[in-house]
Amino acid sequence: MSEANPIENTAPDWAAWSREAVQTMMARNAEWPGQFGLQASPAYRWDLDKAILVLEGALHKVVATVCLVGTSSDSEGSFLWSWANEAVPPQHGQALEVVHDFGRDNQLALLTTASIQGGRPEATECLCIAARLQRAMGTFIDKQGDVTLYFSILHMQLAPVEGALAN
Repeated sequence: MSEANPIENTAPDWAAWSREAVQTMMARNAEWPGQFGLQASPAYRWDLDKAILVLEGALHKVVATVCLVGTSSDSEGSFLWSWANEAVPPQHGQALEVVHDFGRDNQLALLTTASIQGGRPEATECLCIAARLQRAMGTFIDKQGDVTLYFSILHMQLAPVEGALAN
């Protein structure tokens, strides 16, 4: 008589999977600033239409390709996925298709419901899940008044030096 494999026929522990996504992104966020020579809190600017984030280090700039995963509103107490926000350029929603598909395939309402009640903790969880599924390098969060924007960082590189002299 053989024992049944306890792993077979058990549903994934999505809460543990989600916690792991948050831990993974926290670890990656601790790494990339040092890898790109960005100390403390570098000056930055983002452009939603171009899907870029520019970070200014002491000696150089770093350009990141980003995806706006979603936004939260302090006054509304909710998180809105970018794929459900008509004000967000469509390329961000397209970059989130992997997340939306994963949510549908696994019946995860958190990933398929346009607006989720909650604040920064819930929004950060959604961000980290999205970043994990996108295989992102890390995440970036920016607050603009009542709205907080949650970005996944898909790619980073040093910006070309303007006016560099050729040898």
